[in-house]
Amino acid sequence: MPVFISYITLFIAILFLLSPVPAAADLAETLPASIVAVKTFQLEHKDVVAVAVETRLPAASVPGPLAYTFEPQYHITEKNNILTLTVAAQSTLPADSNAVTLVNFSPRLTRLATNSDNNSDFILTAAYSSRNTTATVTTVKRKRVMQPDDTIIFRTYLVLTFSDTLTTPLPKTIVLDPGHGGTALGATSNYLLEKELNLDITLLSRDIFCQHGYDVYMTRTDDSNPSLLDRADAANILQADAFLAIHNNSMPTDMPDAARKLYRGTTALYNSSAPKPAKELATLLANELAGTLHLHQYPLQDRPGLVVLNSSWVPAVIVEVAMMPHPQDAKLLSQRIYRQQAAQAIFQATDKYFSITALAARRN
Repeated sequence: MPVFISYITLFIAILFLLSPVPAAADLAETLPASIVAVKTFQLEHKDVVAVAVETRLPAASVPGPLAYTFEPQYHITEKNNILTLTVAAQSTLPADSNAVTLVNFSPRLTRLATNSDNNSDFILTAAYSSRNTTATVTTVKRKRVMQPDDTIIFRTYLVLTFSDTLTTPLPKTIVLDPGHGGTALGATSNYLLEKELNLDITLLSRDIFCQHGYDVYMTRTDDSNPSLLDRADAANILQADAFLAIHNNSMPTDMPDAARKLYRGTTALYNSSAPKPAKELATLLANELAGTLHLHQYPLQDRPGLVVLNSSWVPAVIVEVAMMPHPQDAKLLSQRIYRQQAAQAIFQATDKYFSITALAARRN
């Protein structure tokens, strides 16, 4: 009997070793997908709805996390100017978010509602104007997120875009991101709060971009603090032509106060390893700000470790307008006329960047 049991055990072990290990894609089919958010964006020339679908996989089961992408199961039907998206996923949205209007009425998207059917599918229905609206559906991947329990969260957005039907190309889309917000104050120096300066300069920048025909989205317009991934997601979902994070600089708190006050000036940060590196845009922004505000210019910083720079699939730059601990920079930032000039410089540099890239494209 002992010999018989050992042979059985050996046989089972051999079968286990010879059995194929399920691929990550197969695991994704067996693990439940969840609807975790429905995001809406209303711009001057388009309305965008993004349905966030997530799944979670054990890290050990994903042989190539960098290459793996999660593909939700969904289908689209369209009839009488009503587009219906059905996703094979369970909704984790609050109960009061179902079957309600999610957006304000616009010339394009007139109604948007969600609900779940008895088969645990998630259904989103969008009614839109057919005379002046073009509807498209795309997918956008979010940067994978490793969890403390050694699992990886993969998120894919199903993006419905309802854009104006124009005889000319749609205007370029800019996503402006006022750094920090809420309890995240940012730098605090010379009786100034960075989060407030960032927001004001960004609002001024938005107005200038809009005056020149750009489509603009801001990641926050109040004292809120969106997550870093949510900020990058906005640029990716909207397929923005540029993502600009507006900040103001400081020095390490362990630096002597006298030394901290010696440093002043502007700089810009970019990610050379990004899918669309934006070193040229960063250079133009730093040059324009330094020239307009008559500030010292620090060398550009290549910062691939920063979330908003390594999670954006569009050209992304962090602008550091001025150095808050320096008395002269602080005095400049405290006056709105200079913040207005900073906003104008941000617009001029970005507009110049698009002119340069358009010229290069024509030459090619």
